[in-house]
Amino acid sequence: MKKFSCRAGQCVFAAVAAVSFSSCASVFCGSRAKVVFDSNVPVESAVLTIDGRQHSVESFPYQTKIKRGFTDTDVKAEAEGYKTVRFKIEKNFNPVSVINLFDPLGWGIDAATGAMMKPDQKSYEIIFRKTTDKEPVME
Repeated sequence: MKKFSCRAGQCVFAAVAAVSFSSCASVFCGSRAKVVFDSNVPVESAVLTIDGRQHSVESFPYQTKIKRGFTDTDVKAEAEGYKTVRFKIEKNFNPVSVINLFDPLGWGIDAATGAMMKPDQKSYEIIFRKTTDKEPVME
């Protein structure tokens, strides 16, 4: 039976390599975050435009993934008979990044992938308001 043995230098190298090539937030959280959109009224269909990408929504609540990163995410919600709703999803620091401690490479990877940031909330309610003949539809 073969026994596993490790010289001190090899063990130190393996430990340093494991720490150096890891980026905790990227590994544990990924570069996208799940968010849920809900509505104050039942709509038959809606179109969510998230950072320029359209999502056809059959019903709410609707779950999707958005990019993490340092810039806010622009959202536009449209439904027939209702005014267009626009808002921004702000981003906050992701505390999982702190696990990198003194690993500048890990911090760099988390920053490059956007994993060191996360949406400020996990769910958002879209408040639709009916359009009327007297009020112009504002976009």
